[in-house]
Amino acid sequence: MPAIRRIYQSLNRPNRAIHVSEYLVAENRSGVVGCAAVRPFSGGGYLYGLAVERSCQRLGVGSRLTAARIERVRDSGDDLAIVMAMFWNVGFFRRLGFSSIRRDDVPPAAKRLSDFRNPVYKHSAILCRTTKA
Repeated sequence: MPAIRRIYQSLNRPNRAIHVSEYLVAENRSGVVGCAAVRPFSGGGYLYGLAVERSCQRLGVGSRLTAARIERVRDSGDDLAIVMAMFWNVGFFRRLGFSSIRRDDVPPAAKRLSDFRNPVYKHSAILCRTTKA
């Protein structure tokens, strides 16, 4: 948990509750350099919290963490991965096979998650993809 908090603080990310069991981390010789989480919902997983140290950005760390999160959703028997992204990150997720969806089309189980009800994220794009290989 301290490594995740350190990365978030270094990137000036908002302080949020960390559910360690939902997180995956990326490490190199210097320690934890990235993190990302998956919150399960009925039928899928909500991918959130992707953060990579500045010195390790654009090296594929975020892509590998996202692939691992998709695999985690698939391994749980679900077939839908959903993410909310600011406009500057939409291209990243599109390259990984995600497509934009309207807020009205978000599954009801996902809409009950706190981030989907939080007004801070009302302008975030919502993207989804199947977890099938």
